[in-house]
Amino acid sequence: MMLNGNGRIIKLIALLATTAGVSAVVYQPDQSKLNDIPNRLPEGAPYVLAEAKALPPPYHDHWEQEDSPGQCQTCHQKIFDEWNGSMMSNSWRDPAWRAAYLLLSRATSANGECDTPNPPDGTPKAKHNPFAHENECASTFDIGTEKYTVSRPGSLLDFFCSRCHMPTDYIDNIPIKNVSIDPKTNLEFAQGDPRFFPTSDNGTGIAFATLDSQYRNTTSGKSGIICAVCHTYAETRDTPFHNYARSDSAYTPAPGKQSRNELVASARQDTFGVPDPAKQNLGYSIGAGSYRLSPHAIVYPERFGPLASAQPPSSTDTYTSQIFGQNVDYQKMDPSKHKGYHQAMFVRAEMCAACHDVTNALPIKNKLGKWAGGFPIERTYTEWANSAYADRPGNKNFDPRFKRDCQSCHMQQDYGQPGTANTLYKDGKPLPPEVDRVANQDQGGGPHPFFTHHFVGGNAYITSLIGKDIDKSGNIEGYPELSAFSFSSDDHHSPYSRAFWTHTERRGAYAQQARLAWDRLRHVLSMDLQGPATAQSGDVPIAVTVANTGSGHNFPTGFPEGRTAWLSLHAYDLATGTELPIHDKVWNRTSIGVGNLTTEEMIDPNFPGCNWKIPAGSADPYSLQFKAVASLGDGCPTLDLPYATALNLVTNGQGMPVDRDGKVVDRSNPGMPQFKDTNGNGDFFDDSFLRDTRLKPRGRAEYQQKVDRYSVVVPVGVRGPIAVTAAIYYQSIEAIVAQKFLGNMADTNNNFVLEPCVLGGLCDGRKPSTEPAVVEGAPPVPMVVRTMVMNVNGGAGDKSQLKVATYPLPGASDVYQDAVPKVFFSRPVRNLDARSFTLTDSHGAQVPAWIDQVGDGAWGLFPNPVVLKGGETYTARLKAGVCDLTGSCTGQDVVWKFTISKEAGKGSGDTSVPAGFRLPSQSPAKPASPASVASTHGSKHANGLGSAMR
Repeated sequence: MMLNGNGRIIKLIALLATTAGVSAVVYQPDQSKLNDIPNRLPEGAPYVLAEAKALPPPYHDHWEQEDSPGQCQTCHQKIFDEWNGSMMSNSWRDPAWRAAYLLLSRATSANGECDTPNPPDGTPKAKHNPFAHENECASTFDIGTEKYTVSRPGSLLDFFCSRCHMPTDYIDNIPIKNVSIDPKTNLEFAQGDPRFFPTSDNGTGIAFATLDSQYRNTTSGKSGIICAVCHTYAETRDTPFHNYARSDSAYTPAPGKQSRNELVASARQDTFGVPDPAKQNLGYSIGAGSYRLSPHAIVYPERFGPLASAQPPSSTDTYTSQIFGQNVDYQKMDPSKHKGYHQAMFVRAEMCAACHDVTNALPIKNKLGKWAGGFPIERTYTEWANSAYADRPGNKNFDPRFKRDCQSCHMQQDYGQPGTANTLYKDGKPLPPEVDRVANQDQGGGPHPFFTHHFVGGNAYITSLIGKDIDKSGNIEGYPELSAFSFSSDDHHSPYSRAFWTHTERRGAYAQQARLAWDRLRHVLSMDLQGPATAQSGDVPIAVTVANTGSGHNFPTGFPEGRTAWLSLHAYDLATGTELPIHDKVWNRTSIGVGNLTTEEMIDPNFPGCNWKIPAGSADPYSLQFKAVASLGDGCPTLDLPYATALNLVTNGQGMPVDRDGKVVDRSNPGMPQFKDTNGNGDFFDDSFLRDTRLKPRGRAEYQQKVDRYSVVVPVGVRGPIAVTAAIYYQSIEAIVAQKFLGNMADTNNNFVLEPCVLGGLCDGRKPSTEPAVVEGAPPVPMVVRTMVMNVNGGAGDKSQLKVATYPLPGASDVYQDAVPKVFFSRPVRNLDARSFTLTDSHGAQVPAWIDQVGDGAWGLFPNPVVLKGGETYTARLKAGVCDLTGSCTGQDVVWKFTISKEAGKGSGDTSVPAGFRLPSQSPAKPASPASVASTHGSKHANGLGSAMR
């Protein structure tokens, strides 16, 4: 084996640890000889070099003064309030990210196992890095051409994970003196300060410790993706193993210390054009951290965005007008407060692609000798670019009726508008854009076409755990802190074998994104449920069709380690309430229902021979799942994404990636790696995974899936009718990842078992208090629910009255401010909408809301304002005339009152959604008349009983 590097191996002398902190007594390497693997692919600086020569980094003082979100708040309160609490603002505070970063940093440590302390409980120390030297502070990585030894604190990922989660600190750790022109390629090559080491505890015992002198975990870094990061974004740079060819930038730099108006000709101050309109990517670089910010804009400050400084080439923004189906004019900037300039990418998906098309940049092999670099960790932009929504050259799937970019969906979501392709159109035509003031009313200026800044995806969990990022004074809100002892123990019964969090009670104010994510998720999928109107004893086939009609990318997309969705199917004899078996012909298996959460640890049957264990609280592994699973190349799953290999990557005889000409992609030839379309569906990245069962976006054949594998097993003697419910549930962090990365934040009673107390999962008697409901772990969010009813031949049928119960309870006096009022029915119903289920405040004003089915017999009222007014008494009303599917209808209104808690985050009540059609064990709501429940035998038997109900 050939060893290279600095030629110096550091012996581990001792590692002394206490529960109060980490005190490592080791020989520290000479700081002047810190090194890195030598085969990194060239990557330009994350700032415009022509401007940085006059205005070099660090920009720390600017980030924390005139470029701070608190400063922006003074004039842009609405935008600030929308952004604050989003996953953009929480990109650093996100506990799942911090834990994942710490663990993966140790797995790719340049310091052997020396950056991992001994666990304080005396259990054996964990080993995460397969390339670490035994008892030495060094690691020898396989870089394909040789084995190369490095020895320094930190990891190979220090400048990868930080670039999109703590960009201000990342940028400040790439000094201009480290930017050179690579002599072999003539490409700009920027190298970071090897002392950056963002996961370090710096002797505090808490990972991600602040070290201002190193610009490490500073206030601006903890603020995440701040306003000034996006609004100084000027152009793009190639990142390692990129998949799109970049063209020359359309941006004109301002290389000096005068104003942009003085340095750049008027006609070039704004950027109205794209680099190359003939390319699918419009000539922009696409990849993890492919942004280049303007030092001039950071320092002065100036802002880029959709508003223009100079006269545009035409009055109408044609591109944006085509999205909204009406003329949208360019809007002029008011320069009285600060200068601002139009940048074309701000209304195009390529801007978001700088952080939402993530490729592993490490040019190394994993322990199996498989190449890791180029693995497509996330392909959200690429998924969109080949969908019906993407108006891009060469995209044969584009449909002009659905033209949308990331911004025209995710930045059109607002209170009451979920912002998906299922809600942004009416009668087949696009809705007009939001219109609002960009600045506070006292700052002048009128309403503009407006892009909201809630930045909502599908994460209803993390935002609820940590809340808003910044308080009203502009300071970072409290957050749980990650112990440096996390992941230090090899004993799975030790709390230090997983993430260990201190101060778990710390969080910011309630963030609206938790509810807005559920609003979005409920409008992503379409589903149809079909079966016969009349059933006989035996197996009765059921057909389900589910389609991704609402999102512009795969469902789910992004973060493949944690995101999962699955189909749940349950059937009930309404005469007795008994749940009936479901037969699955794919598994040749019969069970009572499909798609609940597991109640014990088990080996995942989807990966025979791998001994891949999933914990209690996981999605039923026998259900139809929508997820991507990576592999090291051994035919088994892995969560170690830095070492995952793209199974369809084209390599040479030495296992090295090659370009289209067969040349190795390396430092001297930083070209584009090639991938085989193994399954022939036109997607070059789904085959990179061991398994990828996600739904593709509209425009691709795989945007919908027809499922005919299930049947209801109807025993002899069942009276009926039979209700069948299909639902799609989504988790932003599945159980195996929640247990590892969130540790005692997810497993709140520290018994090493998740007790979600919902969807058939384990429960210790605690009651859910969150919306969506869960006790431990990520909530299984009901996205779309459909129910149908079948009569049974010869069955006596259910002649009972239709009964109703409610949440909150009538007269409840301490209801959560984010409550979702619900009604529960004893049989499936129809005709329930915003006209028949209403909420009014104490003044009689109706609260605008969406009404959606959230369980077998459960329907929720989702208030558009998200948060109800503290101390206010509300009146909920279920109007008469709501009918079940046999024609039995409510004959009178059901009315109840409840009062909201005065204190945000406080309250009482059980937010559970019960399984089946047995009403919750509570007093049912009292109707307007003295009857205890609303009921009446109404009309005749409904037609089309076997069709889906909404």
